[in-house]
Amino acid sequence: MRQSIFHVLMVCLFLPVLAAIANSLNNYGFSLMEQYPQIKFFVVLPYLLLVAASLYGCSRVADRLSWFLAGKFGKPEEKVEYFDQKWAEKYLDENAIAKNEPVFRKKADAWLKENLMAKIIFGLIIGAVLAI
Repeated sequence: MRQSIFHVLMVCLFLPVLAAIANSLNNYGFSLMEQYPQIKFFVVLPYLLLVAASLYGCSRVADRLSWFLAGKFGKPEEKVEYFDQKWAEKYLDENAIAKNEPVFRKKADAWLKENLMAKIIFGLIIGAVLAI
């Protein structure tokens, strides 16, 4: 449950920030790159750093909120105290992680093969890296 809450919050938090950054790049960044083609890297670098920082910040906020919401509103067996560190023993058990790793990889591979949005996002990231 916590993982699904995390992913929903991540999408809800990061996409508006990404849209604002894309709007700024569209309005100001591309015109600067056309006007000064020799400093294209220095125009794009702050946008890339801003995307990376916003992705990190949104993931931290989504992680905290998902722990809080799962602890407060989750199923009785999933409820954990938010500031209690006992959840680490239960949810980060090395044996359980090692046992579930092949299942997770299989599901992640299937998701990447079937999900069109993931292909688009990875294509945009690869295209941005190649364009710079």
